[in-house]
Amino acid sequence: MINLIKEGTTNSIAISPATASIYHDLASGSFELDITQDYDRSSGSLQLTKLPPVPAGYYNNYLLFSVASSAIPSSSGFYTYELREGVAGAAAIWGTTTSTFGAADFNWDAANPITNKRTIDTGRLKVVGTDKPSYISYTGADQDGQYTTYNR
Repeated sequence: MINLIKEGTTNSIAISPATASIYHDLASGSFELDITQDYDRSSGSLQLTKLPPVPAGYYNNYLLFSVASSAIPSSSGFYTYELREGVAGAAAIWGTTTSTFGAADFNWDAANPITNKRTIDTGRLKVVGTDKPSYISYTGADQDGQYTTYNR
């Protein structure tokens, strides 16, 4: 499980994807983390910055990323994620591609080129957001109370 914290400047995370990444041994790559909150099904996408690679075979081929804390949702809770990597190649413009609609694993666009993406891992993450409840603490003097209990 990945833990992301809203407070601070950046979060560093390590993911060992189920499917090998084509960018593992490179210093950079195109990655995003699509997240969906389990409670209300709200969703979003976090752009990840790839950190220098871990040597192949070392720590089970982990990928290291950083993500800005400002991009993390403020709502605390559990989320489901999909780690997606951008795949270099021909753009898919509606009407100019040879891919059939059913075989396409990317979003179709009416006129603008889009980047092909593939999911390389799914899992769970926990966000510690800034929506923590505030509590009033009575610590000063002369704040005693009383109550009466009735019993039959």
